[in-house]
Amino acid sequence: MSSQQEDSAESGPRRSAGGPVRAGVRRVRYLLEHGRHGVQAHHTVVGNAVRVTVASCAAFYVCRYGLGLTVMSVYATFTVVSLGALARIPGSGRQRATTVLTALPAGLVLITLGTLLAVQTWAAVVGMLVIGFLVAYAGTTGPRIAGAAPGMQLLYILPCFPPYAPETLGQRLSGFLLGAILLALGERFVMPDPETSSFRRLLADAADAAARLADHHGGPPPVQALAGARTAGEALRPSCVPPADRPASPSVAHKAMAHGAEAVRTLLARLDALHTGAGPQREYQPETVALLEGISVSAREAAGALRQRTRGLRPGEGPSATALQEELAPVRAHRAVDTLERLSTDDRLVYLRRRSQVVQAADCAVVLVLATRLMLGDRSVERDPAGHTFAYARAGALELWWQRLTMHLTPRSVIFQNACRFALGLAAARAIAGLLDLQHGFWVLLATLTLTRTTSLETRSAVRQALTGTLVGAVLAGGMLALVHDRDTVYAVVLPVVMLVAFTAGPLRGLAWAQGGFTLVVATLFAQVSPVTWQLAPVRLVDVLVGSLIGLACGLVAWPRGASGEVRRSMAALCSAIADTIGHTTTRVVQRSGSTELFALNRALVLAQESLAQYQSEPRQDAVQPDWPALLVAGKDARRGERLLPGRPGRIASPAVAAWLRHAADRTAADYRSLAQHLCTDGSTPRDGPQPLDIRALLAVAPAIPHHGPDTETRAVSAALLLDSVIWLDALTAGLTHLHQEMM
Repeated sequence: MSSQQEDSAESGPRRSAGGPVRAGVRRVRYLLEHGRHGVQAHHTVVGNAVRVTVASCAAFYVCRYGLGLTVMSVYATFTVVSLGALARIPGSGRQRATTVLTALPAGLVLITLGTLLAVQTWAAVVGMLVIGFLVAYAGTTGPRIAGAAPGMQLLYILPCFPPYAPETLGQRLSGFLLGAILLALGERFVMPDPETSSFRRLLADAADAAARLADHHGGPPPVQALAGARTAGEALRPSCVPPADRPASPSVAHKAMAHGAEAVRTLLARLDALHTGAGPQREYQPETVALLEGISVSAREAAGALRQRTRGLRPGEGPSATALQEELAPVRAHRAVDTLERLSTDDRLVYLRRRSQVVQAADCAVVLVLATRLMLGDRSVERDPAGHTFAYARAGALELWWQRLTMHLTPRSVIFQNACRFALGLAAARAIAGLLDLQHGFWVLLATLTLTRTTSLETRSAVRQALTGTLVGAVLAGGMLALVHDRDTVYAVVLPVVMLVAFTAGPLRGLAWAQGGFTLVVATLFAQVSPVTWQLAPVRLVDVLVGSLIGLACGLVAWPRGASGEVRRSMAALCSAIADTIGHTTTRVVQRSGSTELFALNRALVLAQESLAQYQSEPRQDAVQPDWPALLVAGKDARRGERLLPGRPGRIASPAVAAWLRHAADRTAADYRSLAQHLCTDGSTPRDGPQPLDIRALLAVAPAIPHHGPDTETRAVSAALLLDSVIWLDALTAGLTHLHQEMM
């Protein structure tokens, strides 16, 4: 069962064998828990409907009745509807207004291209194919652009139909600018959605929670601090962060934010395990206390910098991890020697993991401080002893954006698949509308755009609802047009009411209501632009039917199963990338040579995350799925080792120890490749599960480290590097074992 399915299974009211009273109690509890979220969602929908209605009606009345410019009135109104109602731009009122204004240059280009390419059907079709793909694919650069994409598609669709009238381009562009500006003002000042906590604020809260946990130096577990830390860590989960606030762009600042969030969540997890697994009254050793104090200071400095500064941090300013790093180096070496000695009598990995928790926590605190400095503008973090984890700080903006844009250029990406599906559907719809000379071909493409889903089953369901709603709306619209006829004053009075009801009922009641309401909006609007009769209503129904059939055909031809098969393939590719990373990292640890190979692993992680997110958003009742998020965690563990281990001081001098490490890494990598093969072939049961690391074999070849001698320090640092590598491989093996157990 996927995580989303688990949430829905646990959150909803269920039947009880205890009778109707107990079921009623559960129902009341469910309503109390979810009532607040329902009220907020209702308020958001109503607020958006009011904003779109006010902005679109103001734009239409000014242009149609104030200036007498019908073309400008149509473009101003449809700009507001496209970007305000059909698009799903996330964020607060201020963020949505900023997104709309940022889209102005792209909108001007799209309207100009649509106007010029309308000269011939083939030119409009080719333009639709290219622009449809580019606009949909642009969603890879962040949630705001992805949310605006459907509305931006319409800015090309509307002008790309006859009549070919380049002389009206001025009115079209003016209408677009007026509509976008009015929409931005509405988003900002008319029932605006409230501001949310910024990602930097969430990151600062998590750093403060880590500092409070680090202030605990033994004794009973700090229950309150642990609860606060878990809450702060959960708030940084991507699924819990509002889409507009996620650090999703490929800029250095956003990459540093994501890097810092990963570090602080790992820091919280390590401190949680340290405090909850230490025993009820256990006192920590002085070296552990010293590290915890350093972690506390570093985390608080990072939190303060995140709250107080914006950008422009110069080298030498802001939070510093130097003191913690100086304290960490000898503790790491001492712990390594002590752990190797204790393992001779206790070869269980439990002891090794426990002894490494505070060291790993300190490593994460260092990364958090450096990530904070980088997101505040200090690119000198790369020169820090731990700066090798921030290789992207050297890259230029163009390089980072190019990497992001090319990351999904593969048929194995669900974003690429969706972009191709929409582009082909829209191009086919434009070709058919042009060849058949449909009276309102725009509606055909609008239906294709709004009804195409990621699976054929979803598309069929959407088409059925849309046709039902459009039929009812067409009957009502036909009756209205027949009764009112050409009395524009009546339409002008009715338009705001129809818009408000349509844009409220659609999101709240479903697709059928949305299509029926939009049919009434279109009829009321076009009746004021040009003379129409009741026959406009059946034309609208026919166009929606044609567009629906085109969308359904594309859903059947292009990846009809959505992400159900892709999620297994992407997870298999992630397993292969983890295996390759294990080999690269081990080679660099043992030989101190080779280059970083993070791009392949990062790409596999991103593709796997996107396919899983789409799979969980698609309604289905498939068989129980493995714990895919656990595999994503393994991928992040592999990436953390690739970032950290090769830059650690020391080297594996003993050939026998190096051979053991290579053998352990090869075996772990082989287990991941075996899982990848199993996922690709969809076999019933994978081969035997992975075996834990053979610590006895390591102890048999690991040389003893004298407490006094000329090379004691060097050998201790080497032992620290060895144990860090062992812990890393152990974490990867544990994740693999968990997945194997779920697949049995």
